[in-house]
Amino acid sequence: MLFIFFNILYWFFSLAGRWLLHWLHEKELVIPVDNHALYPGQVRREIQNSLLSIVVFSVQGIVIQLGLQQGWLFISYEINWYCIPQIIVLFFWNEIHFYLVHRLLHSPWLIRRVHFVHHISTEPTVFATFSFHWIEAFLLGTVIIFPLLVFPFQAIAILSLPVMSILLNTLGHCNYDLFPKLAPNVFLKFSNRHSMHHKKGKGNYGFMLPWFDSLLNTSLSKMNKHE
Repeated sequence: MLFIFFNILYWFFSLAGRWLLHWLHEKELVIPVDNHALYPGQVRREIQNSLLSIVVFSVQGIVIQLGLQQGWLFISYEINWYCIPQIIVLFFWNEIHFYLVHRLLHSPWLIRRVHFVHHISTEPTVFATFSFHWIEAFLLGTVIIFPLLVFPFQAIAILSLPVMSILLNTLGHCNYDLFPKLAPNVFLKFSNRHSMHHKKGKGNYGFMLPWFDSLLNTSLSKMNKHE
């Protein structure tokens, strides 16, 4: 079921995003971050890698199911307004988790043997959303396990986590500046910041929010000033 669920998310957001962004570009509402040609077979390779990542996420779902059955993971099946603050909490947890894992992936050993798979796409496309080495997919997939260890989040809040993640990931890899008139450090400029991360291969390790990069001096602009 999770394999089907993640496939629906991946194909819906990738295809819908590709069409919508092309339409916005024609209307001159968004601008490409760069216009370099894709490498031969890039989209096919991004899709193949993404499907492998979906398999990894699905296997992790089996672990979650076992954890719920054994009682060391917790989930609530209630549906009420408490899901709203829970979704907000999970959004910030997703930001923290992504920053920490992303920084780890840029350590010398992991960038050469694992994270390079994702960074082959120096000019990313919407299909690069899950284009990971299986180890990277496993590390990023743990985002959903840690909350279940400490609190019985509502199921609808937990399901919102992968939806939020793939939505922001698709926009982050679309290679368009969605808000060209805004300053680079505004949080809505995340698509531009992540595109520049792919081009430079460093810095801008955050997901949507720029705060962790600013706080820990890992924004690309600060790293360039120190060189």
